[in-house]
Amino acid sequence: MTQAPPPGPPAAPLTPPAAPTPRLLDDGRPLVSVGVALLATAVVLSTAYTRADGDLDWSNYAVGLVATLGLLGVAAVAYVTARSADPATDLVAWPGAFGVAGVGLMVALALDDHLLTAYVAGLSVVALSLAGLVLTGRAPFVVTAVLGLYVTYVKVLDDVISVPDDAGDDVAAISIALGLVLFAVLVTVAGWVRADTRVLAGAMAGALTVVGFAGLTGALVLAQAFAPLISFSLDEDMMTSEPPRFDGYDNDTWVILSLSLLLMLGWAVCAALTGHVVYRILVVAIAVSVTPLAAAVLSVEHPSWWGLVAGAIGGGLLLLALLQTEGTVRRRSLDAD
Repeated sequence: MTQAPPPGPPAAPLTPPAAPTPRLLDDGRPLVSVGVALLATAVVLSTAYTRADGDLDWSNYAVGLVATLGLLGVAAVAYVTARSADPATDLVAWPGAFGVAGVGLMVALALDDHLLTAYVAGLSVVALSLAGLVLTGRAPFVVTAVLGLYVTYVKVLDDVISVPDDAGDDVAAISIALGLVLFAVLVTVAGWVRADTRVLAGAMAGALTVVGFAGLTGALVLAQAFAPLISFSLDEDMMTSEPPRFDGYDNDTWVILSLSLLLMLGWAVCAALTGHVVYRILVVAIAVSVTPLAAAVLSVEHPSWWGLVAGAIGGGLLLLALLQTEGTVRRRSLDAD
C-alpha cells in the first residue's frame, strides 16, 4: 500500500528558477548618452562655425545636418523596431530630443538673419517636441518644447511690443520683466494639463525666468553705474565733484522686486500642490539672485537692514514650520498611545 504524501505545501522544485534576463537597454544607457553627446557636439560645432565669417560654410553645415538627421533617424528606427527592447524609450527620447534641437539650429543657420528665423526655428522645435511627447511621454521633449516656445515668445515680444534694446529704459525693463512672468505663468498652466509635464514644464519656464530676472537686474546695475558718468557735465568747476546718484532705474527695480515676490509665492503654491523640490529651488534661486542686485541698483546705504528684515521673516517662517512639525509628532505620538 502506497503511503500518501504528508499535507502541506508542495516541495520546492529541485532546479532553481532561472534568473530574470536583464533588460538590454539598462546595459546600453551609457552607450546611448555618449553617442548622443558626441552627435550633439557635432551639431554645436556646426552651429558655431557654419556662419563664422557671415557666409554659409557648406562643409560645416553638412556636418550639422548629418548629425541632426542621424539623431532623428536613430529615434525613428528605435520607435518602430526596438520598443520591446526599449521600454523606457531612451533610444527614442534622448536622440529624438537632441535631434529636434538640432533641427531648430539648422533652420536658424539656413535662414540666418531673416525676419522669420526665430518663428520658423522655434515653432519647428515646438511642433516636433510635442509629437515626441505624445508618442513617448518623456521629459526630454518637454525641455525642447519649452526652449522652442521661449525663442518664439521672445521674438513675439520684440515684434509686437517693440521692446527697445536698451534694458535700462524704464518701459523696456518693466516690459521685459512682465513678459518673463507671463511666460512662466502660461507654460506652467499649459504643463499642468498633463501629469507627466506638470513639474518639468513649470521648472523649465521658471529656470528661464530666474535667469532672465537676474540678467535684467544685472543689466540695470551696469546701466545705473555708468549713467551718472555719461550724463555728468564736464564743466571745469564740477570735474572734481562727485557725480550725483542716478535714480532713473529705481521704479524698474521696485517692479522687478515685486514681481519676484509674486513668483516666489506662486512657486511656493506649486510646491505645495506637487510636493516636488524643483519649485522650492526656484523660490530660493530668484530670491538670492535678484535681491542683492536690486539693492545695488537702488544704492542702498544700509543693506544690513534688508538682510535683517529678510532674515527675520525667513526665521519666523522656519520657526512656524518647526512648530507645525512638532505638533504633528505629538499628535502621532498620542494616536499611537
